[in-house]
Amino acid sequence: MELNSYMSYIQKIILSAVCGWLSANFHPENGAMLNYTQVFIRWEQIPNTQSYVLSIQNISSGETTEIISPHNSNLVTNFMDWNSTYNWSICGLDTDGENIFCSEIYSFDVNPLPDYFPDDINVSNYDESLYQDGVTVMDYESLNFSGGLDKDGNPIWFADKDGFEERFVFTQFLKNGNMVGFGPGVGYEIDLDGDIVFETPPDVNSVHHDINKTSNNTYFLVSATVEDQYCPEECNPNLPDEIPWQGDIFREIDMDGNEIWSWNTFDYYDLTEYNPYYVEIYNGNLEMDWTHSNSVFFDENSESVFVSVRNLSRITKIDYASKDLIWNMGETDFMNEIYFEEDLNFSQQHSVQVLDNGNLLFFDNHRYLIPELSRCLEISYDESDYSVEIIWEHVLPEDLFSGSRGECDRLDNGNTLITAGRTGHTLEVTPENDVVWQLEVNNMGFDVAMYRSSRIPNLHPIAFSLGISEYTGDVGEAFVEPVNGLITANIYNAGWGTGWYIYGLQNESGTYILSDSIYVQPLEDAHFDIDVSGLPSSIYRLEVYPVHAPEKLQTFEFNLHSSILLGDLNSDGALNVLDVVILSSLILVEDDSNPAGDLNQDGNQNILDIVLLVNLILVN
Repeated sequence: MELNSYMSYIQKIILSAVCGWLSANFHPENGAMLNYTQVFIRWEQIPNTQSYVLSIQNISSGETTEIISPHNSNLVTNFMDWNSTYNWSICGLDTDGENIFCSEIYSFDVNPLPDYFPDDINVSNYDESLYQDGVTVMDYESLNFSGGLDKDGNPIWFADKDGFEERFVFTQFLKNGNMVGFGPGVGYEIDLDGDIVFETPPDVNSVHHDINKTSNNTYFLVSATVEDQYCPEECNPNLPDEIPWQGDIFREIDMDGNEIWSWNTFDYYDLTEYNPYYVEIYNGNLEMDWTHSNSVFFDENSESVFVSVRNLSRITKIDYASKDLIWNMGETDFMNEIYFEEDLNFSQQHSVQVLDNGNLLFFDNHRYLIPELSRCLEISYDESDYSVEIIWEHVLPEDLFSGSRGECDRLDNGNTLITAGRTGHTLEVTPENDVVWQLEVNNMGFDVAMYRSSRIPNLHPIAFSLGISEYTGDVGEAFVEPVNGLITANIYNAGWGTGWYIYGLQNESGTYILSDSIYVQPLEDAHFDIDVSGLPSSIYRLEVYPVHAPEKLQTFEFNLHSSILLGDLNSDGALNVLDVVILSSLILVEDDSNPAGDLNQDGNQNILDIVLLVNLILVN
């Protein structure tokens, strides 16, 4: 790099650093358009600030609020409204409550609710003392989009279906704050703004019913497959000897779309295992619906895959490593080998999950049985003697019977969230089967069908900002002054997620000086000390990100005031020819022990550092 251009580069870095917060990426970005009303607001630290005043104004209504925050961020959950423009600004206060500095005004918009949003949402049977507080995220499958509601049924978030080929059907809320779902033949991961961050590749073009992400950052999904097979004896005599059967392939793919595991029902189920009903109703159009699977669940504890095969009323456990079929559970009339003798009497089930205690939890649609009463089942099983037992069940009333769709989720407080499929109802029930919250969603007089729902504390499992305790000086000339050679970095955490965070410190050339990790608890701040006693005065960059969400990286650039001055090799407080002589001598013997000699902070001391030092002496 030419000397003049390098010095210009250094000057730009210094200007950027000392004016730090003026060029910071505030959140939300200025002019952002949001599809949610719970908004995490973050700003850069103002030096010498004891607290902040966050001022927000609804331009549409004129309503204002002021929030006192001890940190440079705040999660606002109860002020924003749909179809509104908001201005916001920050003032920093010192220990006496006096203004240090106030920012310029920033703005964002909360979009109007789309015209396809349900027009009739009601909540009943609400028991605040027993209800698991939070936001219920769900798919409105019959309306081709997904959204979130608070305890009173107020809309909190929606995924605009116009951002997808046809629709987005929610399946999973992730630890990184993203959501997984599917459209016709396609699986997605999207962020809170509805932007697609992952899409299944074109060669996996038959995704249906389920896709979910593992802690290994892989995706399990259900995809259809068709093979011509014999026409069973129940076939219409006018059909040919061979007909197309539709089965399923359960796939695991990585974030690059590469398939790393698969299991094909045609390879592991015997073709004599079928439900005669679907052969009898097959009329030669399209395919005979053999399996119609609706969920796949990878259990890390047992390293097994559990699949729900609706049309066989069957749950199958698969060994992940060998792909061996461990057992089948369900309707024995459709099985050649019976593993569990006890009849649990479930039919057309959906959404099989493995609980932390190892039990299975799923929605039993109970279709084609007498009486047709859908229910939620928790069962335990013992593979040593193939015994099985119903541990808990909740039977829905007759008017909430759902012949398809449905899910049961165990909540943190021990309650169970039940999505009653086609009925438009979602219920929270206690272990004693008391209904403590019931949601009914209708549109234009019709029940809105739903596959799944999840309860989360709020939309922001990851919501944090960075600060440094020793950040001082005037705005525009701020710096970090170490205490006993240490600086204290702070992760101000408003998120309900938990996990490891990686932090690293870079010098101005981008070289990492240190890297480590810290465990962050939900809704708790985290602090760590950094030893900078051996670092010269210069510009540095602190980076922090959650292990499970590196895209949520936060940075803090600062000017470090150190007793070590770059170029001052003899520590006399001045840059002169003696420093050039010392640096030249150190370079000749390949001695890099004096950090003041690495003027360009590239980790090496060489002729370029001498040139820079000479230029600094001449400039000064």
